[in-house]
Formats: sequence, structure tokens, C-alpha cells
Amino acid sequence: MFDFLARALAACYDVWPSYGGSIALLTLAIMLVLTPLSIKSTRSMIKMQRLQPELKRLQAQYKGDREALNREMMAFYQANNVNPVSSCLPMLLQLPVFFVLYRILHGLTRINPKTGDFAPNYLDHSSALFRALSKVNEMNSFGIDLSRSSLKALSDSGLAAALPYFVMIAIVAGTTFYQQRQIQGRNPSAAAANPQQQMISKIVPFIMIPITVSVPAGVVIYFVISNLVRVGQQGLITYLEYRDTGDTPIVRPAPTKVDKGDKAPKNDKSGAKPTKPARPAAAPKPSGRVTPARSSANRPQNRKRKRK
Repeated sequence: MFDFLARALAACYDVWPSYGGSIALLTLAIMLVLTPLSIKSTRSMIKMQRLQPELKRLQAQYKGDREALNREMMAFYQANNVNPVSSCLPMLLQLPVFFVLYRILHGLTRINPKTGDFAPNYLDHSSALFRALSKVNEMNSFGIDLSRSSLKALSDSGLAAALPYFVMIAIVAGTTFYQQRQIQGRNPSAAAANPQQQMISKIVPFIMIPITVSVPAGVVIYFVISNLVRVGQQGLITYLEYRDTGDTPIVRPAPTKVDKGDKAPKNDKSGAKPTKPARPAAAPKPSGRVTPARSSANRPQNRKRKRK
């Protein structure tokens, strides 16, 4: 993964010989690959928004029975062709890319102690990106050093030098917040029925701030471009989804029946209790002593009659 993304970044640098530009092109390529999953995720989130009132009704109906609630919710999801997990797939797939890109930037900007310049890892020595990095000790692009974080720039050069870094962080937080609000704005009544999602939409942007202030600015560019692309995708998909489908009817499946198996039957409508079948009489146990059967001729009365 490290070598593959490093070679892809070097290929993007050949197209756009700029450190920030090559990271932006690599991010666009990654988002293009994830577009089918992003479309599926956005549609799933839209459907989940529409289903929230019905889900709240099921939760109230089966409040005391967790097993029945899970069974009815799964049947409800299947009837409406919704997978609640699919909305998280694009984010989960981008996390490995984020960690790998973070490690790649650290490897590309590794300092050679002998020369004081970068000694890039993961790159072919004949690539243009390797030749460009091996002669400098700063990854300057768009007027900032992409190898430094905002905290590092603030401590080394002051607030004026760190201001462009904080502008990018503000863009990341703002676009993250806007992503959370995009789908909720299409159906505010359904969004109000899901307080958990409202809480997530408020917390996630603030989670991104401590992450972006501590990573190199090159990784922040990845967040900026991916968020902007994601905002455009969600805006287009939600517009087409609501325009084409409108108010799609919600399918309410019949309550599922549980196979009771060998459980005891309940009372019938007449109120009579079920009767248990009579047990068969037990066979007499043998005593263990066997006596020979006597014939009528050997009985005492028959002997007296013979003497007379």
C-alpha cells in the first residue's frame, strides 16, 4: 500500500509538478474510485432519513422486548431495501488511505543527517518527485511548507506564518459540518426524529479540528479536497434522488411470526384450559420369585372327594 500510493503520488507529480497539486490529483483519483460507494452511501442515508418516524414507532411498540425489536427492524429494513451499515462504507475505506498518506509524507520528508535535505522513502530514485525532494528540506507549495503541521508552524514562525494552515483547518471543519447538514436539510422532520444523528452532526466537525492541527499540511490538503468532492457528490445525488422518487411510500411488513415449536399451547377462545393426556397404567413389577402353577387335581378339596 505504501509503495503503491507513493508511486501514484509520483505519477501525479509528473502531471502537475507541484507538491500540493500532486496530492490534490491523488485525492481526486481516490474519490473517483470510491464514487460508486459514495452514491450508495448517500442514497442509504436519504432512505434512513425517510424511515426514521417509522423506526421510532417500532421502538416505542417493542420497547420492552429487545429481541422482537431487532427482528421487526431487520424485516423493516429488508422490506424497504435499506442497509444501515452501507452509509459508513466510504468513511471506513478512506481511513486506511489517510493513515497511509500520513506515513508516506513522513517518509518523503525524512531528513538526511549528512546533507540536511530530504531523503525520500517509497519512491523510485529516477522519478521527478524524488529528484525534486532530495534537493530541498522544505515541501513548499501554495506558499506554505506541506511537511509541517499548523502547531509546528505556529511554534516556529508565529501566528502570521501559521494563518494559512488554520484557514485550511477551518475549511475542513466547515465542509464536514456542511456534509452532515446536507441530507438533514432535505427532510428536517425526519432528522428531528433521530437525536443521535443530530448529535453526531454536531460532534464530528469538532473531532476533525484536533486531528488536522497535528498532521502535516499535505494531509490537510487531502481532507480539504475529499470534503469538497463529497459535498458536490451529496448535493447532486440528493437532488436527483428527491426529484426522481419524491415521497416514496414506506413499506410496513406484517409482524413476523415466531415458531413456538414444542411450547405448551395457550388457552383457547372459550377459556377452557388444555387437558393433559392420561398416562398409561404402569405394568406390575415382577417379584423375582416364580412358583409353579397348581392343577385342579392337586388341590386339597379334590383329594377329599377321591377318598369318599
